[in-house]
Amino acid sequence: MARAGRRCSVPLLLGLAAAAFLGCQREDPQIRVLTEQAAQADEAGRQLRQAWSAQFRRLALVGVRNLRLDASPMLLTAEQKRALEARLRTERDSSRRGLLQEILDKEAELRVLSDRLMTLKTALPPPEITQANDSHYGLALRFLKGRGLSEEAARRALAQVPLAERLAPGFEVYHFFVRGEYGTWVSQGGAAVSPRDLERREPDPLPGQRDAAVATSRRLQRQLGVLETQKRQIEREISGIQAERLGFLEGQARLRWENADQLARLNSLHYLVGVRAALEAEGIIEVPLFGLDHSGPNWRDAAFTQHLDLRTGTTLTIRAQDLGLKRIGKVIVVPGSYTAGEHYRLTLGTDGQTATVDLLAPPRFKNDKVVFAVEE
Repeated sequence: MARAGRRCSVPLLLGLAAAAFLGCQREDPQIRVLTEQAAQADEAGRQLRQAWSAQFRRLALVGVRNLRLDASPMLLTAEQKRALEARLRTERDSSRRGLLQEILDKEAELRVLSDRLMTLKTALPPPEITQANDSHYGLALRFLKGRGLSEEAARRALAQVPLAERLAPGFEVYHFFVRGEYGTWVSQGGAAVSPRDLERREPDPLPGQRDAAVATSRRLQRQLGVLETQKRQIEREISGIQAERLGFLEGQARLRWENADQLARLNSLHYLVGVRAALEAEGIIEVPLFGLDHSGPNWRDAAFTQHLDLRTGTTLTIRAQDLGLKRIGKVIVVPGSYTAGEHYRLTLGTDGQTATVDLLAPPRFKNDKVVFAVEE
């Protein structure tokens, strides 16, 4: 059986014109949203009742007595509004003219309040209208049993939720049941008294303790709200600092890599090993009829994909099988400015399968490009 609530020590809180029955801080977020909407609707209803009460008094002062203030305050009909506008045009008494004009001006305010109340109530589940002798516990128990909870499970759930001790006929009781959790709200509705006024008329046996508990709860709620706001601000600042630190570390790592790569390039021999005829066909080198081989029109940095870091080694090995040759008969070093015996030593294997190049003057080869053109 799903849980219908959590045990919580939050006392019963009274709003401006309603009793708010809140769960603990870990209640379902949707219940919290619905409760806040019910509170807003309750406040909108209170404001509308006050505004209409003032309007009703103005209407009585100008002699309009065929309207009455009931549980759902009415707005002027189009006919009544036209009648008041006609009286305004013919009225000579300045004070009465001012009062008539105020009535018509306040009509727009009443309509805005009425529309806001209707909008808020439309977003809420229909409330249960209390009758004489109804109890909040009984209504909530019946609601939960109607949602499939056994009576035992429903009573356990209600033991964890603050409920109103008294209800007046006409109160509106909202029930919220979301993902196995129960919440509730009581508003004045069409009753002649608000839940808060009802509590004042019939105070608890220990009013001093109750008022102190309510005041403490409200103070703690305010303090908790401030702390939560500060917590969110600190979390945002921490997230920002962490993001900046991560960006800084990534930047450092990137710079280290770039520096290491640049340093390796500056201290490396960039070379290309290939079959002499193929290298000539690709335009990497040119083989003249007379003289030494030299760089061709396609002698570009991108062609030199092999590197020897001279800080860690000065020897490279050429293998016939890597070039698709049966054997290595000759290795030509391009450019010809590098001299065998002075800058490098070339050793051919006795089986013709390998050729070893030892760099005798490593600084001469730093960050330079060399082609090793091989023939069988």
